Amino acid sequence: MPPTALPPLFFERTPGAASRPVARPYRRREPDQTVLHTVVRGHLETLLDEARRRNDSCIGYPHFIEHEFRRYLDCGILARGFARLRCPSCGFERLVAFSCKGRLCPSCWARRAGDTAAGLVDQVLPEAPYRQWVLTFPWEVRFLLGVDAAFLSEMLTAFLRTLFAWFRHRHRLTGGAGAEPGAVTFLQRFGGSLNLNPHFHSLLPDGVFLQDPDGQAKFLPLPPPTDKDIQHLTARLAKRLGAMARRRLAEAGMREWDPDQAPLHASAGEALRLPFRHGGQDAPRDKPLCARVDGFSLHAARTVAQDDRDGLERLCRYGLRAPFSQDRLFLDPDGRVRCRLLRPWPTPDGRIDLVLDPVAFLRRLAALVPAPYQNLVRYHGVFANRSRLRPLLPKPTPRHRHDAPCSLTAPDPAPKARTPAAEDRPGGEAKVPLPRHLSWARLLKRVLDVEALTCTRCATPMVIVAFLSDPAVLQRILDHLGLPAAPPPIAPSQRPPDDDDSLPFPDDQDTHRCCAARPASDARTTRAPP
Repeated sequence: MPPTALPPLFFERTPGAASRPVARPYRRREPDQTVLHTVVRGHLETLLDEARRRNDSCIGYPHFIEHEFRRYLDCGILARGFARLRCPSCGFERLVAFSCKGRLCPSCWARRAGDTAAGLVDQVLPEAPYRQWVLTFPWEVRFLLGVDAAFLSEMLTAFLRTLFAWFRHRHRLTGGAGAEPGAVTFLQRFGGSLNLNPHFHSLLPDGVFLQDPDGQAKFLPLPPPTDKDIQHLTARLAKRLGAMARRRLAEAGMREWDPDQAPLHASAGEALRLPFRHGGQDAPRDKPLCARVDGFSLHAARTVAQDDRDGLERLCRYGLRAPFSQDRLFLDPDGRVRCRLLRPWPTPDGRIDLVLDPVAFLRRLAALVPAPYQNLVRYHGVFANRSRLRPLLPKPTPRHRHDAPCSLTAPDPAPKARTPAAEDRPGGEAKVPLPRHLSWARLLKRVLDVEALTCTRCATPMVIVAFLSDPAVLQRILDHLGLPAAPPPIAPSQRPPDDDDSLPFPDDQDTHRCCAARPASDARTTRAPP
């Protein structure tokens, strides 16, 4: 019988196994070979020395800025420590370097984004159609939003209160009452050109939740918004948030700023501006479900269907993404950093990249690093921890738990004693709580389909031999394997000792200090970029 005459066969060991891509082998990342690592270790001391010299109190950046840069230089470097894995069948071994878990490293940022998105989809967000609401602010208030965390929280609260009131009003028009919406908001501090642009990505179900007589929260869908609704909402937000911004800007003009924060504020002011001249005004573009009033912009066209949990997770990772991608960074022959834009800039020449001096590039990164203990994910409405409906929401079904690889943790030395479980009681079922965080190997499998703990020779799960951090042991192993046993050196400061310290930044860099960071007598009017 020829092959074409065979009946069609379709068998899956687990649901969806046939449509998943083939797993790729694990390849150790080499951060010291990237453009970002090269620029940081070559110009970090120059950046810190410049900040100390240009401050009257001889105090440079806050401690957390220097700490983030230095811990990034140790991330993924085998000479700083690693885990040793071994295949029990063929003896193949693998070294996995330790990570920094910082807020500057793109790799650790991506890991945190994948873990948070997986936790939202598996444990928080019930099955419902979702819509992303993006709110951006006028250029005049972005500096204050970037340096004042309390003001940023106030603007977010006012934005969601306005949006929730609109949802409740639409529900009352259908004859209902007592329903509550919910939102998960991702705070982003950056724009597409490494500029300081604090804005909100809020993920809301296209409906509200109401407690039914059985004591469970029931989802009630609402009609999607129209262009007229978005225009009306944007006008209301511009009026309300604009009044709040004007009051805060008036207070900031009379405020005495901390002099120790001057270098960071100067970097934030520089990061507001584009590193190239703008050729003219942006051409007006008509986008669906998008409006702009007095510099406030609201966009609500991105939606996810109720049964598209993969799309929902991708949308969460988009809101949690890092400020830049290392694939878009390049080094020019003269040592300057070239960053490729995602799309051509709307100028007559259509620029596709921006070129920065290495120290100016690091100053922009310093302005984009979030402050310690500042949460970048906020929960409101029924998704807030204090909401009475949060425990009553329908539990989402966890994804890809059946084929997840083992975690990179030390084995349990002794089995725990068996305790009476729910299955021992009549009619009871054991409820195994889901882990709060996914392991490193599970995330690689879930996001990138990479089998990190599987032997590439015989496809056998690997076991952990040891976690090593002793410099003497590390040097012996790395010397035996022919790998660098010392971390890449950090270049000393390249700033001349007799350099002029009268200005915070060179004039040829087209930098700008926001008037809110200067005394009121030194305020000057500047044209805002588009």
